[in-house]
Amino acid sequence: MVGKLTSIVALAATLALTGNAQRQIQGITFAGNGDAPNSSHNLPKNALAVAPISDLKSKAFACRTSGFNFPKVESYEATGGEMFIVAWDKKEFESGPKINGPCNHWLASTASGTDNLKWFRIGERGYTAADGWCTDVIRRDGQLVVSMPDDLPVGEYIFRNEIIDLTYAGKTNADDPTMGAQFYADCLKYKVAGGKNQKMPTEGLVSLPGAYLATDKGLLVNLTAEGKPPGDKYTVPGPALHNQRKPAAA
Repeated sequence: MVGKLTSIVALAATLALTGNAQRQIQGITFAGNGDAPNSSHNLPKNALAVAPISDLKSKAFACRTSGFNFPKVESYEATGGEMFIVAWDKKEFESGPKINGPCNHWLASTASGTDNLKWFRIGERGYTAADGWCTDVIRRDGQLVVSMPDDLPVGEYIFRNEIIDLTYAGKTNADDPTMGAQFYADCLKYKVAGGKNQKMPTEGLVSLPGAYLATDKGLLVNLTAEGKPPGDKYTVPGPALHNQRKPAAA
């Protein structure tokens, strides 16, 4: 899997943790071209150092910011079908309160601007008996390898990584404001410069907020005392993955 990467750039965080640091992406690597740790140049403005979100209707749900405005800077450039690395500060996962849950990876095309974005899922990582949760993998490795679809039209996209903490997911946030699944979402802008350049499928596109219900099977979960899903079985919430959707008509 990592063989498609030209090289892997280490993205260990060098900045000291602050009380506001909330498990944000520290860097990203496309084909060995890594971003500096804690760089925010492709994050939405006002998106740094904010808490997780439990209100599924929050205007800040998509990227943990209500002012969804990307700086006017050059995007990461990548080729369709490429694999890339998303990195976090391991210390934050090791020293902070333990979180338990899955990850979803989303994309949205910005061909029509950044208002009313339509999102689709390109990847997920849930729970396995061997590796535990996606959050356990990040705690251990400090990074995830994500595969970009190879059939995307050339253009600019927003990549959204979503960590869902299920520690307090035994009740919905609406039933108890101190409970509910907690969403740690980060967004980055990048440009697809090559690939199959097919027409974008329209089936399965969703809005954020709007893609989840608080009672979804993967969001309303009573974890065991060890932080595991009941019976060691779990289904990641969300619409069908991109590679499971029907291609758009030519």
